[in-house]
Amino acid sequence: MSIDRQLPWNEWNAIVRRDPTGRGVSSYLDAGAPLRPGDLQSAARSLAESATRVAIVTGFCIVRADPPAAETDGPPGSLLLARSLIALGANVTLITDGYGRPLLEAGCDHWGLPRGMIQEFPLAPPADFVARPFLQNARGEPLSHLIAIERVGPSHTRESIVAQQREGAAPLEEFERDVPPESRDVCHNMRGLPIDSHTAPVQKLFEVIQAQSLPIITIGVGDGGNEIGMGAIPWEILRRAITVGPAERVACRIATDHAILTGVSDWGAQALAVALPLLRGQAVPEADCTPAALGELIETLVAKAGAVDGVTGRNEATVDGLPLATYLQVYAGIRDAARK
Repeated sequence: MSIDRQLPWNEWNAIVRRDPTGRGVSSYLDAGAPLRPGDLQSAARSLAESATRVAIVTGFCIVRADPPAAETDGPPGSLLLARSLIALGANVTLITDGYGRPLLEAGCDHWGLPRGMIQEFPLAPPADFVARPFLQNARGEPLSHLIAIERVGPSHTRESIVAQQREGAAPLEEFERDVPPESRDVCHNMRGLPIDSHTAPVQKLFEVIQAQSLPIITIGVGDGGNEIGMGAIPWEILRRAITVGPAERVACRIATDHAILTGVSDWGAQALAVALPLLRGQAVPEADCTPAALGELIETLVAKAGAVDGVTGRNEATVDGLPLATYLQVYAGIRDAARK
């Protein structure tokens, strides 16, 4: 698409990769270059060119909240991106678990989206669980894209380390030394605490796509290194990039075709939502997708669905410890850059 070359990709990348919480991944330089520098653009182009049936996975349970609840990062960006995709004619499904569902329901109600677009993935799937219904729409048509936004994934194993693409041999001795067996193939929060009991294993969907070579494009958006998509980065590099928590244990093994690194995961979803109509030669919606409207959505998720801040664990309208005004400055910057 000719318009693609005119979009402010460099500026958007600089904006969404701001690292106000110091987690390291989005700002890390490997041999002087950022990690996965072109993935925001390539993911947006893929969606603009061929998104017909899209599922978005989101919802990260904060186990130390009282009671445990899904955080404010992830669902807002997912809902914004869903609106953008729907406006372009795509069929969209939102996948989450029992912790994330109240947020998505409240968000759908707030923005007039049908609750029927939400699919709940079981926290403890039965032995005969079949992933296929989550990889197709209600009419049985397969997805074109599967996107994870701020969704935790399991840590590495010996097998996943070996399977990664890298220059040279896999660092198995280093991995064996630094990651005990009980910490492998486990979903961790950034503090290194296992949270499998509060996390539906949605990574199964990405594993089925890879194992069966299904023609579904996968996209992962993350900010801390423990999210689905981050397995696209070699373990030894990702552990160096992560500055919060026990990096060697929390690094996620699930890779995606496109891995978007951001200071706050929602910012990657926001950039995609703004880029898509422009790539299709359309204007960015102004009236009902403003930063103020997004702020009102987050306040609704907090007030009506019990959403909590992922850093503080408190039921408040902040995101990753950032005041709402600070968080929204990035979305405003993304939109402003698109107008230049």
